[in-house]
Amino acid sequence: MKETERTILYIDDDYQSGLLVKFFFEKEGFKVELAMNTSEARDILKNNPVDMVITDIGLPGENGIEFYKWLTGSEYKDIPIFLVSAHAMGFNEVLTEHRDIFFEKPLFFPNFIKEVRKVLK
Repeated sequence: MKETERTILYIDDDYQSGLLVKFFFEKEGFKVELAMNTSEARDILKNNPVDMVITDIGLPGENGIEFYKWLTGSEYKDIPIFLVSAHAMGFNEVLTEHRDIFFEKPLFFPNFIKEVRKVLK
């Protein structure tokens, strides 16, 4: 099933990881905007309609959890968000409070894309 007109904002300071996500999601018909940090992500949100945000947790400066808290208290609070990380053990809050929106890297794209589609229905 191809997605049309659905835009994902993916935030990750690992550019190669971003390109991989972009490749798999665009192959399924999504549009993907990449941001290397939360400042770039805010600029994208201001200037582009976004259907979903996916952010790495371990970002330099403001991390993904801080960005999640900002997003859910902002004018963008209705945009669904997923948190991803290869190193979540240091983020106990994620493992307890946000388990339902957390996905561990490396991502298994068929299942991950299925979860994104469920949220965007």
